[in-house]
Amino acid sequence: MTTTTDAERAEGTLRERKKSQTRHAIHAAAVRLVDEQGLEQATVEQICRDADISSRTFFNYFPSKAAAALGLPDTMIDEAAAAGFRAADGLLVDALCDVFAATADVQAERVRMKELISRCPELMPALTQWMAGMREQVLALAEERAADAREAQLAMTLVMAAFSSIVHDREADDGRPMAERLRERVRDLMTVRAAKLH
Repeated sequence: MTTTTDAERAEGTLRERKKSQTRHAIHAAAVRLVDEQGLEQATVEQICRDADISSRTFFNYFPSKAAAALGLPDTMIDEAAAAGFRAADGLLVDALCDVFAATADVQAERVRMKELISRCPELMPALTQWMAGMREQVLALAEERAADAREAQLAMTLVMAAFSSIVHDREADDGRPMAERLRERVRDLMTVRAAKLH
């Protein structure tokens, strides 16, 4: 059995910290330049110069300047969240709410992202594309635990509808954890389905 030494652990931690700092520097430079010049005028070369990195390094962190400006994570589903989903008991939809929340529950970043998109709407296609990729990954994960592909699709669609509803509802951001708000919104959606006409 291989054991990890203290020196190896420290080196791994330092490497992760450097990666996080580089990612943050790229994101900060991209936000500033896109905000000042717009997406078309800002270039990857300018972002690299501001972040003091090479273009090769840039593309190790982000696929595009839009993704860098939005700070979109390269891994759409957190590994710990995926493991938690696989080990979870209870309702499929509730477990999917936890997965979705683990990826989307960065309050300050969400607020900044919405503000940046309102100023630079040309960033919206990058976010839409990222969301489509996330949807595919969440669906694949749901299919691991669902009775069949149809059940997985319906559960994921319900959670995504709840998430979209929360994102577009300014009053929904009341400080509670995203998973809790998602479950509540799912219940609200199901209640509306049962509502009678007056």
